[in-house]
Amino acid sequence: MKCPLLRKIKTYIGVSLPWYISIPVIMFSIMFPILFGCNTYEDVGATLDRCFSFLAVLTFSNVYYIEIQQKTAEVYNLLPNRRKTADILKRLLVRFLFLTCMIGICFAGYSIKGLHVYVGQEAGTMFIQAFFSVVAVMFLFGAISYLCVNLSANMGLGIGIGIVVWMILISTVALNLPALFNFFSYGVKDDWYKGKVTAIVVGMLFFFMGTSLIDKKANKD
Repeated sequence: MKCPLLRKIKTYIGVSLPWYISIPVIMFSIMFPILFGCNTYEDVGATLDRCFSFLAVLTFSNVYYIEIQQKTAEVYNLLPNRRKTADILKRLLVRFLFLTCMIGICFAGYSIKGLHVYVGQEAGTMFIQAFFSVVAVMFLFGAISYLCVNLSANMGLGIGIGIVVWMILISTVALNLPALFNFFSYGVKDDWYKGKVTAIVVGMLFFFMGTSLIDKKANKD
């Protein structure tokens, strides 16, 4: 006889982090240290910035849209706004923690391969800076995808917009942006942290806006 609690947890994880998202992300996270050679923490941070910001666009795309995919949106929207918002925030947290763990696995993989630390640098400090850089930009692009999908009510369009923004911001065009909006300057510019702080602030704003859209849509319906 199956435990009702375990069955409930399994069902919730299935909605919060479906297998068709988690399995590819896990596979890519294992492959990144093998495919991309990096010698320093700066190299790792710069490489994973691009990799995980792209994965975030895909991972956060259907946090709410999965209800539409499963044709349960009408029933889900009957929930009180406070309960629905709490549930969405839990789903966002699950996906954020999942990607953060995958980032940690990538760093572990690169550490096993061996990373060079220059004289005057501390490995711990370099790791924290690189890890923070990747998490911050992952957070931003997850929020961009989440907002665009909820705003357009179209998963393909929302992901497409997120990928276009990603392509623009990793291109040479973005090098001329002010430090506050240069989200991929880690390992290139000394004031890289300004863009990361902006990424977190803008990401929080976009997550808030995306969640508000769900409540407004439910009230309208």
